[in-house]
Amino acid sequence: MDETSKPNMKYLYEKQINGYIPDNQFRSRDPKFANQKDKYGKRHQKLPDKGWRETAPASAFQFDPVALTCICPTGEKLTYRWQRETDNGKTRVHFEGRLLQCRHCPKKYRCMQNPSSADHRNGAGRQVSFIIENKRLPNYTDWMKHRVDSPKGKEIYSHRMSVVEPVFGNIGTTKRLNRFSLRGKKKVQG
Repeated sequence: MDETSKPNMKYLYEKQINGYIPDNQFRSRDPKFANQKDKYGKRHQKLPDKGWRETAPASAFQFDPVALTCICPTGEKLTYRWQRETDNGKTRVHFEGRLLQCRHCPKKYRCMQNPSSADHRNGAGRQVSFIIENKRLPNYTDWMKHRVDSPKGKEIYSHRMSVVEPVFGNIGTTKRLNRFSLRGKKKVQG
């Protein structure tokens, strides 16, 4: 993201506007595009069974790195637990769902690795963590990255190809406006 996007992201955050401004690395963080550059090979490899169930990923949770809050896919606010520095110099922020929230949640079997742990007093709710940069405070760019990487953000941004891109294609190809002979925005708009 360039420097001109930061005031826009701050404005979206403060006015609670549902906007998405992706950075130029957003596809590299998406697991669906992990093997995009591999031309040959099996698409779906059989991975060894490690005994873990597939659960809701951390990207399904709405993490706000500015306010340090986290909301689960069902809309419940998770409790901030702690933050710890990782080996690579970044900070990992941990959240946990309250027992009563997770105990009666309809999605707990798809969300938790061990759903029965929410059923007794000494158990725990769903735990999730996020990494933030250690050298600086969380900013609006981090907030926007988490929004774009969320399932809802991916769904909304995927519509851009069918809404915005054909307009640019029409201007360049059909109307042959692929270059301007003037310099400056005022002259071109005139």
